[in-house]
Amino acid sequence: MKIVDLKILAKHENEYVALSPENSNILAAGKTIKELENKLEQLQAKNATIQYIGPLDKFLSPLCL
Repeated sequence: MKIVDLKILAKHENEYVALSPENSNILAAGKTIKELENKLEQLQAKNATIQYIGPLDKFLSPLCL
């Protein structure tokens, strides 16, 4: 199982993201949960995992970047 790369997730800093059921790709992203839900409705995506990607300088050590 391939998991989304940290560098790809970093592009969505301070956003909500919806991941595929296998956590292998990002289906949609939005600044608010409502914006993300609207995008998922348009895509008719089911079983997505929603996560918030916070500010990277607060959540990750510089070694991870």
